Amino acid sequence: MAFSAGIKLSGLDDFIAPSQACIKPVESLPAARAARGIIHVEGSVEALVPAKITLNDCLACSGCITSAESVLITQQSVGELMSWLAANKEAGGSKALVVSLSPQCWASVAAHFAIPPTEAAGRIVGMLKALGAALVVDVALARDLSLHESCAEYVGRVHQGGERTLLASACPGWVCYAEKTQHSAIPHISTVKSPQQITGSLLKRHAAKLLGRDPSEVYHLALMPCFDKKLEASRDDFTLPSNAELREVDLVLTSAEILDLLSAASLHFLSIPPSPLDPMPLVPGIPGGPLTSPDGRAWGVGGVSGSFAEEVFR
Repeated sequence: MAFSAGIKLSGLDDFIAPSQACIKPVESLPAARAARGIIHVEGSVEALVPAKITLNDCLACSGCITSAESVLITQQSVGELMSWLAANKEAGGSKALVVSLSPQCWASVAAHFAIPPTEAAGRIVGMLKALGAALVVDVALARDLSLHESCAEYVGRVHQGGERTLLASACPGWVCYAEKTQHSAIPHISTVKSPQQITGSLLKRHAAKLLGRDPSEVYHLALMPCFDKKLEASRDDFTLPSNAELREVDLVLTSAEILDLLSAASLHFLSIPPSPLDPMPLVPGIPGGPLTSPDGRAWGVGGVSGSFAEEVFR
């Protein structure tokens, strides 16, 4: 499975194979070392616990994937989705599949099949409906919410005489990198969730009510443009306040994996009848009423690189 090029890790003693792109290639397994411990002042010795690497620690660099890592990575795959669909069918549809779709995904699929983006979006929705999705929504409205809240956070800091440097938090690869190597940047990172996680929170809470389901009966699939979004969905930070066992996003597939999903489901993309996106479920308490508007946006401004600065200045 391909991952984004980025920060490289090495020196692990449980690797499958080093990546050719790794800046510190591992040539051989490190020699076995004697057990280490911490010797306290009074003379007692505390044995060190072996470090464990999980998907939450991965920087998505493909430099050194451990066997434990590979197991967790398969939990964010087309195979995992197909297994869930089969199991849910056997259980009589005990859970509802809801999907959030990133505009970058249908743009990539449109380029691949040389069709207009709107047609690609419609056919992707049609594919998901054919697989049993009860709801397919666009994440653009959550992006507007993210912009709005990021703007409010920055303006609030300025009015309170606080730190004027605010770093966007929408990219999980960047956040993970800062947490592990750039600790001085952490206080400047925005506390606002990314559009993916905002959508997940809305769907698990409000879509569940719309569908007459408990949040535990809603399975959220997110179609995103980047593999790092799998890491974001796996973080322990993003669970429902009412139940820490329920994640806001259960599974993430990328643009490239949409093609794998078509193959796994034996579907011919250009033969799938297009279907419209579903409206985002109504959210009580949001100024201006429901998260829908004639142009498909609630707040924010159009832009090509996030629009954070433009939103703040406007």
